[in-house]
Amino acid sequence: MLIELLVVWTFTERWQDPVDDRISEDRFNADLWAFNTDTRQVDYKPYPLGGYYNQWTGEGTRDERPVDYSRPTDEEFFSYVEGATRYGYYHDGNGGFTIVTSGLVVDYFVVLATCFGSSTGQITVAPSGTAGPYTYQWADGPTTQNRGLVKAGQYTVTVTDVPTGVRATQQIMVGQNPRIEVLVRKTDNNVVLEVSGGMPPYTYAWDDGSAAAARESLEPGIYQCVITDAVGCSQTVEVTIEGYRFYWSGNPITLSLDAGQDYRDDPGTKPDLTFLVEVWLEEVYGSEAFVQIGTVLEQPADRDGRTVFQVEELLDAYLDYHVPAVGQAAITQATPLFRRFYLKYAENYGEPVVRDATTVLTQNFVLRGGLSRYEAVTRTYQDSYRPLVRPFLTWQPNDKAVYQDQPEFLYYLVDSSVTDFEWRLRVRYDDDSTQERTVATQEAVQRFEVYCLPAGFAQLGLADSEERHVVGWDLWVSSTAGAAQTETRRYQLDRRPVRQCRYLVHANSLGGMDTVAMVGEGQLDAEVAGEEVERSPVPFPDPLLGDQLVLDRTLRPVLKLAGGVCDNSREWLATLQELLLSRRVLLLTGPRWQPVTVKAQTTTIRKDGENVQTLDIILQLPRERFYTPRLGAAAVTRQDLLLP
Repeated sequence: MLIELLVVWTFTERWQDPVDDRISEDRFNADLWAFNTDTRQVDYKPYPLGGYYNQWTGEGTRDERPVDYSRPTDEEFFSYVEGATRYGYYHDGNGGFTIVTSGLVVDYFVVLATCFGSSTGQITVAPSGTAGPYTYQWADGPTTQNRGLVKAGQYTVTVTDVPTGVRATQQIMVGQNPRIEVLVRKTDNNVVLEVSGGMPPYTYAWDDGSAAAARESLEPGIYQCVITDAVGCSQTVEVTIEGYRFYWSGNPITLSLDAGQDYRDDPGTKPDLTFLVEVWLEEVYGSEAFVQIGTVLEQPADRDGRTVFQVEELLDAYLDYHVPAVGQAAITQATPLFRRFYLKYAENYGEPVVRDATTVLTQNFVLRGGLSRYEAVTRTYQDSYRPLVRPFLTWQPNDKAVYQDQPEFLYYLVDSSVTDFEWRLRVRYDDDSTQERTVATQEAVQRFEVYCLPAGFAQLGLADSEERHVVGWDLWVSSTAGAAQTETRRYQLDRRPVRQCRYLVHANSLGGMDTVAMVGEGQLDAEVAGEEVERSPVPFPDPLLGDQLVLDRTLRPVLKLAGGVCDNSREWLATLQELLLSRRVLLLTGPRWQPVTVKAQTTTIRKDGENVQTLDIILQLPRERFYTPRLGAAAVTRQDLLLP
C-alpha cells in the first residue's frame, strides 16, 4: 500500500486549437512522493510515473488547475508496534518522513519473602511510557496488576497498553532471606548446634527449657529445639541422645534414619525423599583432621520414610591391630586399634532436589574387632556384661598361669569420664604377704581410647628375694583417686620346668592381643614348591647344569605344635578358639615377633570323656625365596636357625 506524502505539478506544454482560438489544453506533469507500508520507505515517482493532468479551456469553460499536495507534518499517517515500542510516522514536509517512538516501560518493586520457603513476598508493577489503560497477564495465571503472598522464585508478567496494543513482558525475581541451616554436632552425650543462614542473631528454645546452643551430659532421649532468627524465622531440630557407646568394625554399624510421622501422614511434603550419608574419619588420632572416606551414600526412603545405612566395611579398612613391642614395659596407646569417625546425614527431596536445612553430625568411636552374631544383636556385652564386669579386652580365663619370660599384655578400653588412670599391681609372695604399688600413671586420657598395659613377670620388673618368692600378682586400673575402673586380673607364676615353650601372641575378637604358651612337642616341616622345565639339548651342553632349569623355588616352614596340658584345660581350650579365628598371629622367636598363620583345618576343641585335653595346631610361616640366618647386632645368632 502506498500513502501519498507530496505531489508537485509542473506545467509542461499547451495545445491550441488551430480553428478556434477559444479552445486550448494545458498539460501538467506530477512528481509523486509516496510511503510504501510494506517496505516502510518512500517511493519517488517522477513524470511520467508520477502522473499527468490536462487542463481544458474552450467555449466559455475552463478546468481547474491541478494543486500541489503536501501531507500535514503533524498528522500520523502510519504506525506499527514491535514489542514494548510503538513507532509513529509523520511527513517531514519534503516528501520524507520522521519517526516518533513511544515505549512501554514496566517498572516493578519487590518485597522479598521474609523466611526461606514462605509465601510472604510481594510484587508491585508500575507501567509507564504510554497513556494506558493496561491489562496484565501473569504466566502462572493471575491477571491482577500486583501480587502478594508469593514464594521466592521467578515470575513473568505481560503488560498491554489497550489503546495502542503495545505489549511488554517483564521477568521479576522474588528473593528470600537465606535458609536457616543447622549443623547438629553430637559427641557422646554432648550436643552443639552450629547455625548459619537466616538473619542473625539466633535464639534457642529447647523443649526442656534450656536456651543454650551447646548442651552437655544429656540423658538418653529425644530433644527438640526451635532456633529463631532476628526476623522471626525458625527452624526446629530433633536430637536423639543414645548414651555413650562405641562400635566394633566387625559387626554391623548401622544408621537408621526416619523422616517422621509428618511424612507418613503426607508424603507429598517431601517428594522423592532420599537420605544422604557421608562418613568422615580421623586418620591420625588426635589430629582433629577428619577426611571423608568413600563417596556420599544415598538411599531412597521406604513408604514409611525410613532407611538403614551400614558403614562398617568403609571403617574397617582404616583400622589395624596393635602389635606391642617385645618386652614392652610401659603403657602405650593402641592407636591403630581405634579411630574417631562421624556420620553426617541429611534428607534430600523436592523438585528441583534440595538438601534439608538440618544436617546431623554424630561423632563415634570404632574399634577393630567384633562379637558373635547373637551377642552383637542382643548387645549383652555393652549393656550388661561390660558395665558389671568392667573387663579388659580379652576372653581368656582369669587366674592365668604364666612363665617368668612369658610376655603378657592387657588392653584397657577407657569407658568412663576419668582423665587420668593408674596401672596398679599387687604382688603375692610364698609367705602369704603382698605388696601393692603403682606401675605407671597415664594422663590426659579420653573416653573410648584403648591402652596396651604390660602384664608379664619380667615386664613388671618382678623378682624373687632371698626371703620370699613371687607366687602370683594381680593387676587392675584405678583412677588417681583410687576408684577401681576395671576387673582385677590374677596371674599365677608357673615354675614347673618345660622342655620347650613357644609363645604365640594373637589378636582376639575384642581387639586385644592374648598370649598362649605352647609347651607340647613341636615339629618343623618345610613345604618346598617350585617350577622347573627341561633344558633343551644343545650340541655342547655344560655337564654341570643338568637337565632341569629351575625357574622358581620357595620354602614355607610349617610348624606343628601341641599346646600341652593346662590345669583348667577345658576352659582354656574353649577360649583358644580365638587363636583359630585370629587374623593376626605372632610367634616369639628370640628378640622379635615373626608373623604366622594358623592353618585352616578341622581342629578338635573338646572330646567328651576326656578331662585332660590338648590343642594341636599347624602354623604356616612366611614363604621365603632366600635363606638368611637370624642376625644379631654384630654377629649371626645360630641357635634355633630353623626351629622357632
